[in-house]
Amino acid sequence: MLRKLLVFVLLTLTLLVAKAPAGLIDVLVAHLTQDGLRLQQAEGSLWRGHGVLASRDPNGRSLKPWLPLSWDFDASALGRGAAAWSLASSGVPVGHVEAGLRGLDVSGFSLHAPADAALGPIPHPAARAGWQGDLTVEAPAWHCPPDGRCSGEARLLWRGARSALFPGRQFGDYEIRLNAQNGLVRYTLQTLAGEVVANGNGEAAPGQMPRFDGTLSGEPEFLNRLPAIAGGAARPTSQPGHFEIHWPPR
Repeated sequence: MLRKLLVFVLLTLTLLVAKAPAGLIDVLVAHLTQDGLRLQQAEGSLWRGHGVLASRDPNGRSLKPWLPLSWDFDASALGRGAAAWSLASSGVPVGHVEAGLRGLDVSGFSLHAPADAALGPIPHPAARAGWQGDLTVEAPAWHCPPDGRCSGEARLLWRGARSALFPGRQFGDYEIRLNAQNGLVRYTLQTLAGEVVANGNGEAAPGQMPRFDGTLSGEPEFLNRLPAIAGGAARPTSQPGHFEIHWPPR
């Protein structure tokens, strides 16, 4: 009798989830990003559907749609006691997400986004300086256990970086590589090309403020406003147009 009851409960829950509207994903995305991202025009169900990812602008008054997104449930993960979905954008794979008792796994993740759409929702003044350019985020494998101490590798490529604070000027192309081990994230920044050369490295440990040490150099007249903009993190050196970057500020 108990076994039949458990089977009935599981079937009922499966039916309810299968009929759950895609709009619930919008609610989840809004909650996880503090309303910085929303899923507009959501159609389908939690199993299979599509919509358009939109970013909240810096003033929080409007949304900018930028990424068509579709998802399909991967039934093979059920044998591992997990639920998984494959994500795509306009027919191009974006990645695979799996959640289960062992935590959250992201694999084969590759996403392209305009810088203003990707950075605008971040609740920090430095992310809302009118940044422009093209961002690519790649994560071949990223695992977060239930305790939140993630491990994996990721790469951020920013091409044509520029800011509305410097009209008509372009910074360059930059790459950030991240390596996480049990919650400790180490990252390196290097310049691939451009007028402003930035290099450095840092780390972020659970429960601690992220740290970064590096250098920045370029045309002195172009960068003379940097110390004020960087909030004390940038210090000029004896060489014109050359700065040391330390976070937290020393």
